[in-house]
Amino acid sequence: MIRDTSGQDIQLERRPAWKSPRLLRLAGAGAAAAAFLFWGISSWWSTSSVDGTLSLSRINVAQVQRGDLVRDLVVQGQVVAANSPTLFSPAQGIVKFAVKAGDIVEEGQLLAEVDSPELSNQLAQERALLNKLTVELERQKIQAKRQRLENQQKADLAKVNLAAARRELRRAELSMEKQIISQLDFEKASDDLARAELEYRQAVQNSELEKEALAFETQTLQLQVSQQTLQVEELERKVRDLRIVSPVNGTVGSLAVAQRSAIPPNAPLMTVVDLTSFELEAAVPENYADDLGLAMEVEINLGGRKLPGEITAISPEVINNQVIARVRFTDSQPENLRQNLRLTARILLENRDDVMLVKRGAFLDQTGGRYAWKLNGEQQAERVPIQIGALGLNQVEIVSGLSEGDQIIISAAEELDNAQVIALKQ
Repeated sequence: MIRDTSGQDIQLERRPAWKSPRLLRLAGAGAAAAAFLFWGISSWWSTSSVDGTLSLSRINVAQVQRGDLVRDLVVQGQVVAANSPTLFSPAQGIVKFAVKAGDIVEEGQLLAEVDSPELSNQLAQERALLNKLTVELERQKIQAKRQRLENQQKADLAKVNLAAARRELRRAELSMEKQIISQLDFEKASDDLARAELEYRQAVQNSELEKEALAFETQTLQLQVSQQTLQVEELERKVRDLRIVSPVNGTVGSLAVAQRSAIPPNAPLMTVVDLTSFELEAAVPENYADDLGLAMEVEINLGGRKLPGEITAISPEVINNQVIARVRFTDSQPENLRQNLRLTARILLENRDDVMLVKRGAFLDQTGGRYAWKLNGEQQAERVPIQIGALGLNQVEIVSGLSEGDQIIISAAEELDNAQVIALKQ
């Protein structure tokens, strides 16, 4: 038999039209075009309502949360001597120093002497005048005693004359009764008694007046002597002050004049630094001047150590946009302090409990603290008005405009200057 080709044939099933490879390729291309069109429309729709775009890698985001805010200020300062008296010349003369700059001195140690011949001569003259007044006072006292004795003698004689006149009058009365003397003699005895009484009264009055006058003159001389004594004591003090001694234990800071120089009165000679008492002189920006107060707590950083302190004085004037505050160590003074050593201090201005906080950033300077860009999801950030409160070193208080849990952009960027809504991209 002749074999046919039926054994080589394979029956194929008919595919549906929608399974055609060509149609599948066309369908895939259409779907891709539709997806691209949808993405373009959505992208245009999302960017048509924003003012710009900003990459997330260029910004810093922080979350608003509740906590305690410590309002503080970090300033730079230098160590200065709290007690560094300047010594002055008490009079005109020639100065002779007994120490040099940098010498260690003790309290009461002789530092310098001022040779003032003029002051020494003036002291000698005033002492001579005092001796003269003292002698005159003693002479006045003797003269007063003599004058009082003479006045008392006159009063006593007047009293004797008065007694004699009274006896003569009684004798004249008896003689008149017996008609021994005439009427004229009797009247004369009466006149003598009246004269004796008058002389006695005047003698007593003169004695009292002379006593008061002598006491006044003596008191006047006594006051002159007292005045001159004070004058001499003052000059003696000035002469003693020509020997200039150290008021504290410390070191000689600097000499204002050269050795054996002629100096006028009240000229500065030297400065003595008390090494046992140091303070920190901190420069505070003037915009914080109103927040400073006496006895305010300060944390001083010395080589990594935190030392407590407090403000003891605040300068009343602003120099170079800064206010100078003096800070003393509240605990024992640390060792190895040196004058003009630069330190960092943290002034604790205020503590606020349970307030809304956010990390401090450059957005405060960019908007003046009036606005913030709050994130709406991960695609956009919207500018919202805010009100800030106290500013801490690392945090800022949010009074209104944001809620707890909100996220804001805390960094600054040029795209944010006039943008109301900003798009964010990876």
